[in-house]
Amino acid sequence: MSDYVLPHSNPEEEERLTLMSQMLDPHMCFRLEQIGIGPGWNCLEVASGNGSVSTWLADKVGPSGHVVISDIDTTYLDRLAKTNLEVKKLDVTVDDLGGEYDLVCGRAFLHHIPERLNVVKRLADAVKPGGYILIVEPDFHPSLTSDSPIACMFFEGFLAWAANQGIDYYIGRRLGLLLRKAQFDDIRIHGETILFNGGSLVSRYWQLTMAELGEAIMTSGAITRSTMNEALALLDDPDFWAWQNSYVATSARKPK
Repeated sequence: MSDYVLPHSNPEEEERLTLMSQMLDPHMCFRLEQIGIGPGWNCLEVASGNGSVSTWLADKVGPSGHVVISDIDTTYLDRLAKTNLEVKKLDVTVDDLGGEYDLVCGRAFLHHIPERLNVVKRLADAVKPGGYILIVEPDFHPSLTSDSPIACMFFEGFLAWAANQGIDYYIGRRLGLLLRKAQFDDIRIHGETILFNGGSLVSRYWQLTMAELGEAIMTSGAITRSTMNEALALLDDPDFWAWQNSYVATSARKPK
C-alpha cells in the first residue's frame, strides 16, 4: 500500500480522527443497526483508526461475539481493552484478512488506496455466505456547490491535488456497482453530508487537515497561498456556511 498522506505520527492526527468520529459515527452505527448486527457476530473492521466504531461493535456482538479490528498503524487501537476485541496490524492490499465473517466493514480508507478495486474484492471474499459488508467512503460533489467562490476554488484545488496523489474522492458513488459485480445483493446506498459554518466541529476538522496537508498542496500549485489563507479565514467566520462532502454508506449481503 502507498504511504498514507495523513499518518498517525502527525501531531494533529489524533484530534482530527476524534472530530471525524464525532461527525461520522452516528451515520455508520445507524447503518450497522439497519443490517441487524447483534450478539454472537464475528466481525472484521478494517482501517479502524482511533477505534471509536470498534468499541461500539464489541458492545453490540457481546461476549459471545468476536471483533477483529485492524489498521496499518495500531497505535490508537492498542489502547482498547475489551475481551472480545482482537487488534491486528493489517495492510488490506496484501495481508491475509481471514474469512467467514458475518460482517466486514470500514470507513474512509479506500479513497487513499490505488489498488482500491482489488481491495473491495478482497474484503468481499472475507464475508461468509449470508454475511454483510458495509463500506463508507466520500463523494465530494456537495463541496463544490458553495455560494463562496473562495470555498469552491479551495475544494477544486484540493480535489485536483488529491487526484495527482492517486486519491479518489468520488469512490463513494462507485461502490454499489463494485459490490454488484462481486455478486452481492440487497445493496443499499445512503449518502449523508453536513451543512456547517465557520467555527464549527467540521471547520476545525478542515483546519487540522490543512495543518497536515496545506503546505504540500500549496507547493504543488493546486491552491495558491492567498486562496488557502482566505479559505482558512472562512473556517473561522460563523457567517460562512457550506456543505461538507457526502459520506456514502454502501451495504450489501453475500448470497447463501
